[in-house]
This record gives sequence, C-alpha cells and structure tokens, in this order.
Amino acid sequence: MKSTGRPSSYTPDLARQAELICRLGATDAQLAEIFAVHPETLRRWRARYPAFAEAMRAGRAMADLRVTLGLYQNAVGYERTETRVALHRGKPVSFEITRHQPARVGAALQWLRVRNPAWRMPYRRRDDGTDC
Repeated sequence: MKSTGRPSSYTPDLARQAELICRLGATDAQLAEIFAVHPETLRRWRARYPAFAEAMRAGRAMADLRVTLGLYQNAVGYERTETRVALHRGKPVSFEITRHQPARVGAALQWLRVRNPAWRMPYRRRDDGTDC
C-alpha cells in the first residue's frame, strides 16, 4: 500500500546539521525554523529516523556540557591569559598577563543545589496556600 501525502523532506545530511545546531543550544522551535519545517515535523523525524534523534541528543549533550563546565569554573574560580599590546619607546610590544577570576558564590550554590540534594531549597507554602 502506498502512503499518501507529500514525500518527506528529510535527508540523512540533516542529522549532522541538527547535531551542529543543537551544540549551539538551539531549541526545537529554532531548529524547525532553521530547517523551514513545523516543530511537529521534527518530532516525527525523531520518531522515524533514529540517526536524527541521536544526533539531536548528542548535540544537546555537548551544549549542556559546555554550560556545566562554565558553571563549574565560575563556582571554583579560574585563571585566564590575556595578550596585551603597549607602546614602549614608540613601538608596539605585546605581552601576556594572567588574570584570576575568583569563585562566585551564586554559581557555587547553584552547582551544589543541582548535584547534591542536601543543598536544595525546601519547597515551602505560605499559610494561605500560595507558593513562597
């Protein structure tokens, strides 16, 4: 039995493109806009083409890892090297300096709350039944 309707615009190359775009943090809506398809089409492609679903998963895992590493660096502090240029006797001279970024308390607290249940804020309700 033949299927009715328009043929799918999916091509195997879209899986690699989706992975690269998802590495940049794209949402389903943004990905659908880039591919010029409806978001429901993306859901169908994920269900029908395992390579496409895996590519999106892998790309998003990379994006999440970059954010996790960035949060961790902010939580513990880090050093970075900068190249500066200055004039010395009328001639430009470049040199490197190392700057220290101290730990940020908010990032450390967020890291601990996500990774350690003991650091999570208790869920509270006011006496009138609304959330705090």
